[in-house]
Amino acid sequence: MKIWKLISREIAYRKLGFMAGLLSLTVATAVLVALAMQLRAHDLTTEQTLLETERELRAEMTQLEDRYRRIMRDMGHNVLILNREQDMAEFRRLGHPNTYLEYEDAWRLAHGEVTTLNHLLPVLQERVLWQEKKIEVMLSGIRGQVPVFTKPEFLTEDDEYRSPIVPRIPDGMADLGADIAVRLELRPDDSIVLNGQSLTVNRVHAHRGSDDDITVTVPLHHAQDILGRPGKINGIFALECVCDLDELGRIHDEVAAILPHARVYEFTSLIAPRAEVRQQAEAAHRQVVDAAMRQRDRMREGKERLAAVIVPLLALGAGLWIFLLVFNSVRERRYEIGVLRAVGFSRVKILWIFLAKAWSMGVLGGMLGVLVGLSVGLAWHGGDSAGWRLPELIDPAILLLGLLLAPVLATMAALLPAVMAARLDPALILREE
Repeated sequence: MKIWKLISREIAYRKLGFMAGLLSLTVATAVLVALAMQLRAHDLTTEQTLLETERELRAEMTQLEDRYRRIMRDMGHNVLILNREQDMAEFRRLGHPNTYLEYEDAWRLAHGEVTTLNHLLPVLQERVLWQEKKIEVMLSGIRGQVPVFTKPEFLTEDDEYRSPIVPRIPDGMADLGADIAVRLELRPDDSIVLNGQSLTVNRVHAHRGSDDDITVTVPLHHAQDILGRPGKINGIFALECVCDLDELGRIHDEVAAILPHARVYEFTSLIAPRAEVRQQAEAAHRQVVDAAMRQRDRMREGKERLAAVIVPLLALGAGLWIFLLVFNSVRERRYEIGVLRAVGFSRVKILWIFLAKAWSMGVLGGMLGVLVGLSVGLAWHGGDSAGWRLPELIDPAILLLGLLLAPVLATMAALLPAVMAARLDPALILREE
C-alpha cells in the first residue's frame, strides 16, 4: 500500500482532530499576517502624516521667510559695500564715505556668482553747499537698483525689480528731505537750481528724524556732474539674503572674490533679528515634527508589544494542540502500527506517516491563514486607505513567513509523538493485543 494512501486514510480517520489542528494553525497564521498588515498600515499612515506635516511646515517656512524678506526689504538696505581703504571713523564723522568705487563695480557684483546679496543700489553721497540757496545739504545720487541676475525670481522681463526698495528718480528730477522742503518752502513740481543743475522737485519725503531730512536725491549722473566725479560711486547698498547668523561671513567672502578692493559693512541690528526669528521658527517647527515622530514610535511600540504576546501564544497553543492530537493518535493506533511494522514497514515510514500528516495540516493551515489574514487586513484598512496604497499593505516577507511558519510549527509539534510511534516494538504490541 502506498504511503500517501495510508496518510490520507489516517487524516480521514481523524477528521475532527485534523480540522481542529488545521483551524489552530489557520488562526495563528491569520493573526500574524493581519497584525503585520496593521503595523504596515500604521507605518504608511504615520509616514504620510509626517510627509504632509513636513510639507506644511516647509510651506509655512517659505511664507515666513517671504514675510520677513518683505519686512526687511521695507526696513531698507542692511549692507553697505565700501572701498577697502575707507576709514570707518572718518565715515562716521562725515556721515558719508570719502573713498570711491567705480560704478561698474555694482554691475560686476550683479553678474558675479553672488547669492548672499540682493537689491544692489550704487550711490554717490557727499555733503555739499547748495550754492544757490546758501545751505548745506547731503547730496545723494542714485541710478536705481542694479538687478542681481542670480535671483531672477525678483525681476521682471526687463530686468527691473518687481518691488524695489528705492524706486528710480526720473532724469531732471530731485527728491527732497522734509527739513529742506520746509525751510525752502518747496513742493512737488517746483523748479530748482542745484549748483548749476536745473531740476524739478519730484517728491518730498516725510520727516524721518535722520540725515534723510536734509538730503537731496538726484539721478546718479546728475550727482556725478555736480560733484565732478564721473563714473564714480562711494558705496553700494544691498540687502543680505542669509538667514543664519553663522553664515554672515559668506557675504564678505563672496564680495571679496568679485571686488577684492571692497569691504562689507553690515548693519547687524537689522540683520540679526531676521536670522534669529527664522531660527526660532525652525526650532519650533522641528519640535512639532519630533513630537509627531515620538508619538508615532510610541504607538508602534505598543502594537509591536501586543503582537509579540499574541502571536507566540497562538503559535504555542497551536503547537501544543497538534502535539496532543498526534500523541493521542499514536496511542490509539498502536495495534495498526504494530501490524504495519510486522508486515515490513520501516521505522522511517512510520515516522513519515505521522510527520507528513502534520506537515499537510501545516501547509493547508498556512495557506488558509495567509488568505484569511489578508482578507481581514484589507477589510480592516481598505476602507480608510487610498486605493494605490492597498498593495503596500502586503509585505511579501510576512506572507512567506506565514506560509513557512505553519508547516514548520506543525512538523516540530508532531516530531516527538511520531518518533515514539516509530520506536514501538511490533512484537510487544501484538503480544499485548
